[in-house]
Parts: sequence; structure tokens; C-alpha cells
Amino acid sequence: MAESLIVLDPQAEKSLQAQIREKIIQGILSGSIPAGHRMPSSRRMAEQLGVARNTVVLAYQQLVDDGFLVTRERSGFFVSSAVREQGVISHSEALPAATSSDGDRSFWREHCNPVSVSRRALRVRPANWLQYPFPFVSNEYDPRLFPGAEWRECTRDIYTGREVAQWATLGGNEDDRQLVEQICTRLLPRRGIYVDPGQVLLASDLPQACYLLGQLLLGNNRKLGMVLPGCTETEEIFRRTGAAIQELPQDADGPVLDAGLENSDCWYFQPSAHNPTAVTTSLERRRQLLQAATEQGAVVIENDCDHEFCYHGNPLPPLKSLGGGDSVIYLYQFPKVIDPGMQVAFVVAPKPVIQRLRALRYTLRERVPAINQRLLAKFIASGHLDAAIFRITRQLRERWTALGEALMHHLPKLQARRASSGTACWLELPEHVSAEQVQKEAEQQGLLLEVVKEYNALRLGYAAIEADRIEAGVRTLAQLINGEVSQGEETLATARGRRLYAADLRREFPGAVLLGINSLGESYRAQVMEDGTLVGYSRNDVDVDETDTGRWWLNGDMWVRQWRNWSYGRAASFHVVVDGHLIKWFGESGQLIDTGILARE
Repeated sequence: MAESLIVLDPQAEKSLQAQIREKIIQGILSGSIPAGHRMPSSRRMAEQLGVARNTVVLAYQQLVDDGFLVTRERSGFFVSSAVREQGVISHSEALPAATSSDGDRSFWREHCNPVSVSRRALRVRPANWLQYPFPFVSNEYDPRLFPGAEWRECTRDIYTGREVAQWATLGGNEDDRQLVEQICTRLLPRRGIYVDPGQVLLASDLPQACYLLGQLLLGNNRKLGMVLPGCTETEEIFRRTGAAIQELPQDADGPVLDAGLENSDCWYFQPSAHNPTAVTTSLERRRQLLQAATEQGAVVIENDCDHEFCYHGNPLPPLKSLGGGDSVIYLYQFPKVIDPGMQVAFVVAPKPVIQRLRALRYTLRERVPAINQRLLAKFIASGHLDAAIFRITRQLRERWTALGEALMHHLPKLQARRASSGTACWLELPEHVSAEQVQKEAEQQGLLLEVVKEYNALRLGYAAIEADRIEAGVRTLAQLINGEVSQGEETLATARGRRLYAADLRREFPGAVLLGINSLGESYRAQVMEDGTLVGYSRNDVDVDETDTGRWWLNGDMWVRQWRNWSYGRAASFHVVVDGHLIKWFGESGQLIDTGILARE
């Protein structure tokens, strides 16, 4: 019986001995191997499983040491009767499961309160998402970025006798002083925030922190102003605390100051990188929001997640450090790629607020496990957090850059947005192109995308996909949607204006200046030189200047350009139509590729 329940995987990370032990324990605890059952001899088990006899002997001996098996002289190994005393019910004793019926559903409908959850919150990505060729999933990371060796080192350190004596005796509602000290002295000062330990409260994750704040500040239909759609989970949590959500408009600089703010008791912002739209609130808008909050006496909840992965310059200062003072409650959750099993968060607020939040947390009995607190404290104190963020930021910057280049090259007519921090890009589709349909068709091609139906937009995460696979993924996406995007647009055959043929291009292009804005909202300027060279200048989407050089030539009636670095350094050919100062670029098939302005020095 026992050997028939064991299937070994030679490729697994666990040893064969550990697999045998684990399978036998599962059989005993499930009742498949009942108490008192005689186990096969080690020789027979080894022959059946195709392993060395000593492997089975060692597994049996460990099971004896753990109390699952007992030995009887000259009789072999038996399942311990103590298992039955521990309350394990065997299959023969268990009653058959009741089949589901309409009556069962009716019974539970009467006893359960209705639950309303948005469709976006219920979406589940495939369990094997990492095996897809192009996993543009958000809030997931390439496992190779995880600092596993560093965590193992810290785990060994905290299991010394002295360390265990400290964290194992931590009180029921206390926070680990070492972790709070690291937060106050190492993390917050870098964001321009200086507080003492009494102004910090740990939470098991960001949702718990939001729930506690909702219970304390909202409820009774008090209004919370937030940009929608926002993080679905956060919105649902605030609604469940009794808050009335007041939708706030947003532009390229962040939340807009309008009547929505004036009518709200509390404001919730994500200034570093709004989820899901990837809007970074400008410094000027941050100051305006703080001034408005002061004038109205509103409480501001600031979610500062994702600021640490900054790909150009330094991250903008948080609201908490810009003079927001006690009116700003600061939230932060350690990045998932750093501690996917914990995702510890913390709240920074005035001491009276922290005291009340601590009391609320006590009623939930959901304090961060003491061992996790000490482990994270050790990870920060050892310098591993700083090193991991530096290394991961460098790799994410490569992916951030690769995604931007791919979008500009393959999807030039769509509006995209990428924050200077965070891990996802925002891509808006025209009204006549269904984002949900694109998502379904893309998945069949190996692309996993997130849809934000309210905006008919796609959210492309770049933390789980390797940099060298990004262009191929975006190219595949472009092949799916470029035809639909171009529906209704003019073609080379129907274009208004004057088409430039070879003689026109030779006469009119040398000395010309080409101006335009690409799909990322970047302005560019290209000067066409008489000697066949190009000089390009661009102000990118994070206000950093970029330059490049290239060359141009004619191929029949088509104008060809090739940059040294831009557009992957590949040659591209265009038919050209001029309509006043407007210049239109058409591909070889006559499809409109882009438009710009034709000027001269």
C-alpha cells in the first residue's frame, strides 16, 4: 500500500530520502496509511522505488525519530498508534462528502452577507504565468532578482540563542525595536522624513495598513478622495470600512485640484507612480495638493511604494517631507521582489494616531510575526536591502529602457506612459479597439497583459520579463493591433497634401528640421543635413535630454533614415506627404506610421 502512494521526482530539489519521508507522512496524516499498518521492508521499498536501500533505511529511521513509525523486533516498521491518538481520521472512518445541491446553496445564502467585489479584483492570471514567452504581468517579478542567499544568511543569524531570546519573547502587540530603529534611521531619512519610533507602526502588509486607517479615519460614509481606477484591492478595503469613495480627476501632473478634493474628508495619493495609470505627480502639483490640504483641514494618506526603483536621477520627495507635517500619514510596503513571503508595511503618523492604530491592530490579532520582524531588521542592518535595491534597480532600468524603445518603434501611434519609477507601463488603446479582446488574442500568442477596462487600456509590467525578450513581445502585440488601430485613418492613396517623390525629397529635405512627439510623449527634433547625416535631439518622458546621430538616403521615391542608437539602429523607409507644415510618414504598404512638423532653421 505505502509504496503505491510514493512517486519520486529525480529532478526535484529535495533529496530522494526527503521525498520518501514526506510522502509517507502525507499518507499517514491523510489516513491512507492507517495506524498499526506494517510498512514494506526497506529492501522491498527500495526495489519498488528504484533507489538505494540505505536511502529507505534513513527515511524510515527519521520517521521513527519523529514518532510516525515504531519498530518491533524482528517484525519491521509499523505506523505508530499515537497518530490515532492525535485525532487523525482514516479514510475508512470518514463519512462520504455530501454532494452539493440547490438546498445547500440556499442554506448558505440565508446565512452569508452579500459580498461585492469588482471584476478586476477577481481576475486571476494563469498559475504558470512565468512559463509564458512574454509575461508582461504587473506586481510580479523575475524570481532571479530575489536575494535568496542574503535572506539565508540572515535566517542563520537570527536563530542563534541570543537572538531567539530577544525576538521570541516579544510582547503580543509590540513591534521589534530593531526593525523600527532601522526604519527611522536608515529608510525614512533618505526620503527626508525624520521621526522617532513612537510615530511608526508595523503592518502585515499594505492592505492591513489601509484597513486600520479606514477603521480609524473613515466609516459612517465619510468621503475619501482618490483617483479611480486605483489599486483595486485598496479601493475595496476602504469601501469595506464604510468610506464613500469620491473620484478625483487626474492629468499628466497628478491629481487635479477640483471640487472632488473640496468635498472629501480624507485624500489618498500615490505620488511616486499611480497604480494602474503610471502617472508620477509633479513636484509643483505635490506642493499645491499640500497647500490645499492645509487650507481645508483634510488628512492626506500618502502611499509611497515603488519610489525606490528610480531609473533617472533621484525620486521626487514625498508629500510627508514637503511640509505636510502631521496632516500627512505616510504608508510604505517593502517591495515584493525583496520579501515576497512577508511584504511588511509600516505607517508613519503622529503619536496619537499610532496609539489608536496599535489598539485597533490588537483587536485584529494580526501583528507581523516576531520572527519576520527580526529577519527584516537583520536584512536591513546588514546592508542587504541597499545592495539588493541597487542591483535590482540596475536590471529593471534595462527593462524599463527596452520597453520604452519597443513601444516607440513598434507602436508609434499609441499613447503610452511610463513613470520614472515603478514596474509597469500604461498603454491606451483607441475606442474602436477592445482592450479585453486584445488581451485574449495576445494570450494565445504567449503574451500576458493586464486590462484596465474603465480606460480601455493595457498595463504592461516589465519586472517579470527578461530585457532581451521585451522587443519581441511588443512586436507581437503590434502585429495584433496595428491593423485595428489604423482603421479609419488615411492611407498613402487617400492622404491629403502633396506627396514628395525622389526629386522633391532631394530638393526640399536637406536643411529641414523635423519636429514631433513620440508614443511616450517625448518631444524630438531631427535636423536633416545636406551631407546625408542626421542630428537628433529628444527630451524624454522623465525630462532627460538625449541626442543621437544617423544618416539618410533615398531608395526610389522613399526616404530612408537610420539612427546610430534610436529605433534599434535599424533602417526605416517611408513615403512622405506634406500638408502645409504637417509631414506624414507612410510605410511601404501605404499605412500611416506617424506625423510631425516640417520646419527649417
